[in-house]
Amino acid sequence: TTYTKESSQAADRDSLEICWGDGTCEMVMRSNGPGNEGEGLGNDTKKNLYIATHTYTASGTYTISMTDPNRNGGVLNVNAPNSDTVPFHIQTSYTFLNCQFDGPNSTPMLLQPPIDVGCVGQPFIHNPNPVDPDGDSLSFEMITPLQSIHTEVPNYQYPNFIGPGPDNIYTLDPITGDFLWTSPQIAGEYNIAMIIISWRDGEPIDTMVRDMQILIENCNDNQPPTIDTEDYICVVAGQTLSVDVFADDPNPGDNVLLTALGGPLETS
Repeated sequence: TTYTKESSQAADRDSLEICWGDGTCEMVMRSNGPGNEGEGLGNDTKKNLYIATHTYTASGTYTISMTDPNRNGGVLNVNAPNSDTVPFHIQTSYTFLNCQFDGPNSTPMLLQPPIDVGCVGQPFIHNPNPVDPDGDSLSFEMITPLQSIHTEVPNYQYPNFIGPGPDNIYTLDPITGDFLWTSPQIAGEYNIAMIIISWRDGEPIDTMVRDMQILIENCNDNQPPTIDTEDYICVVAGQTLSVDVFADDPNPGDNVLLTALGGPLETS
């Protein structure tokens, strides 16, 4: 799954090369949207799905990857000011388990799009919203974005080094996956990446790279809404779960639109 600038013909890909980690690669056609041209999401953003089936000849661990020749131009913390010369690369390390003894294995689904918007001087928070179909535990670590297999992009700076100061700090919760950037200082586009590790019986079995774009804007006096709801709920299978969500915007006259993503909305 990729997200591209809808108005940019140069960034549009009707097909991408998927490398399966067993020495073979395959050109895969885009398969979503009208005429397989991708799905427009608004804000000049397009979602693209490339879906294929591959048969492996042996069990083991394989690194499945995709490399696009160019990142966006103007990214402040990737090889500035020439970020558009750096490839965009994502990869997933997948392990075939013994289904008879270990059960099936699927990599997590990341339900939150990897594009988000924040404001100068205001807290920015993002969560990839992962769901593991097998119930495996997940942990999260920050990494430098990649430009090819196990190869980091050049001249990378973590976002807190752009306009450094006592309030310009970030944290990544290794258990929940919450990325919190306390107070971005300079408007512009940033790239961050994290690795998501799947655990079963105390052992790491898979890894997935999440590479995302953050657009920090000068929002003047506009403040984000506050959301109040339950943080943790235990429900018995077969029972109905009903949750109240309250949102309030501190700016007079601003309306709030609530949307929802998550495992309960994706699974039967």
